Amino acid sequence: MRRLLRCSLAAVCALTLTLAGAAGAAAQCAIGSSMPAASQQMPNATGAAASLSSLAGDNATVVIFWSNQCPWTKKYEQRVLDLASKYDGQGGQFVLVNANSTSDFPQESLSAIKEQASGYSMPYLKDQGGQLADAFGAKRTPHVFVYDGQGTLAYTGAIDDSPGDPSAVNKPYLDNVLEALTSGSTPSTTKTNAFGCVLKN
Repeated sequence: MRRLLRCSLAAVCALTLTLAGAAGAAAQCAIGSSMPAASQQMPNATGAAASLSSLAGDNATVVIFWSNQCPWTKKYEQRVLDLASKYDGQGGQFVLVNANSTSDFPQESLSAIKEQASGYSMPYLKDQGGQLADAFGAKRTPHVFVYDGQGTLAYTGAIDDSPGDPSAVNKPYLDNVLEALTSGSTPSTTKTNAFGCVLKN
């Protein structure tokens, strides 16, 4: 009887923890859904406020949740800059968003973002309080969300399949998606697993 009771209590505890975890996790945007919180105003590295809707590209809007200190964003930095430059004249707009907690990570502050963005050709926004990250269901840095010209989610996940070595990339997911969208086609890959540091807002 005691053994049965212990098993029952263990099962109840496990179920409680599972439900609590599920309740606390923000659901990730579904492919085909509209951009959430598109009108939310956030401070830009330039000092002015901006929203995703005001920055949207004609053919594609690439929202990447970013970090100033994550080693994986550092490894991806040049690749992202190159892609932003490649699609700049093709209606593709890149937007970096930093949603990490400033109180826990001073390197993620707006002043640090301004310094980091000095060499960037794309907007870099500070999602204070992590509301945008929660609306998107962003979990990692970097975590990519690509919207087409109608504001519909066309792809979410990783930048490519080789975080540590750009010379070893076999599947350039983001590049392929943008190639499709800017040429009026539908991306063949719509979802992959984001790889990077855990986003902590």
